[in-house]
Amino acid sequence: MIEIHFDEASEAEKLFWLLNERKRDACPLFHAAYDGNNTVAVYIHGEEKHVLERHIIPAMTAFVQEMVEDRLLLSIISDVFYFRDVEEQQQILALAHSFLDGERRDYRKGAAFAASRAALVRGAFASFLRDGLSFSFSSFVTFRLKPYMERLQHYVELAIDEYKLEQEYQTFVQMLRDCLASRTPKWTRLYLVHDPPRFLFYDSDRRELSTAEVKQMIDRHLVFSQPMYIDSSVLAPLVSLAPAEIELYTDHPDDGMVQTMQNVFQERLRLRRRADFLRPSPASAGKREES
Repeated sequence: MIEIHFDEASEAEKLFWLLNERKRDACPLFHAAYDGNNTVAVYIHGEEKHVLERHIIPAMTAFVQEMVEDRLLLSIISDVFYFRDVEEQQQILALAHSFLDGERRDYRKGAAFAASRAALVRGAFASFLRDGLSFSFSSFVTFRLKPYMERLQHYVELAIDEYKLEQEYQTFVQMLRDCLASRTPKWTRLYLVHDPPRFLFYDSDRRELSTAEVKQMIDRHLVFSQPMYIDSSVLAPLVSLAPAEIELYTDHPDDGMVQTMQNVFQERLRLRRRADFLRPSPASAGKREES
C-alpha cells in the first residue's frame, strides 16, 4: 500500500478520481481508497514495477500538471515575486500559461529544455514511489520536485516580464489617446497604405506624401513633451494631425503597428484590404487638403 497525505481534502479527492479513471483500464492490478478527509491509499495487486510505471505514475503526473500546477504557479507569483493583487495574479497566470503551452516564444532559452515538465514530474515519482510508502504530498513537492518548480519559476519570470511590458504598452496607448482627445483634427481624412515594413501616407485626394512632408506634419512639442518614445514615422505624424478619419489598407491586420493604431485611434480608423486602395489618375488628382 502507498499512502499519500494531503494538506487539502479537495486535492486528495481529485487524485482519488484520477486513479479511479486509470483503474478502468488496469483492474484488478490496483485499487485506490479515499478516507473522505486528507489521505489516499493505493493498493497494488499486480507486479509492482509494471503497475507503478504504467498506471500509478502516469496518473500522479497528470494530477500534478492538471490539478496542482496552477496552485504552484500562483504560489510562486505571490510568495516569490510578491504579486498579491488577485487580478494581477490571474493576468500573470494567463501569461505563464501562454509560455507553458508554447503560444509565446521563450526568448531567454536558446535551445529547447532537455526534459519536458511532464518528464521532470515522472522522473521524480519514478525514483521515489514504492509499495509500503507513506508520505506527505506537500513535502514531496518541496524536496522532490525542485527541478520542476524551477521550471515553473522560469515561466513565471517570463510572464512577469511580459506583464510589465503590456502594462507599459497600455500606459503608452492611453497617453496617445489622451493626446488625441485634446487635439482639434487638422485633416478630415487620411489614407495609409501598409507596404511592410513601411506605411505610406496619402492625403484626402489620395496623393502620396513624401517622407519629408510626413515629417513636417509632426508637432515637435508633442514629441518632446511626452515621457515615452513616439514612433516618428507613423504615430507621431498621425497623432499630430489627429485626422477625423483614417483609412488603413493592409494585408497584415495582426501587425503590431496596425494593432497599436487600432488601439489608439479606435473608431476613427477603418481597416481595408490592400487591394482595395485605388489611386486617382493624374488628371483627377486634386489639391491636397490644407492643414
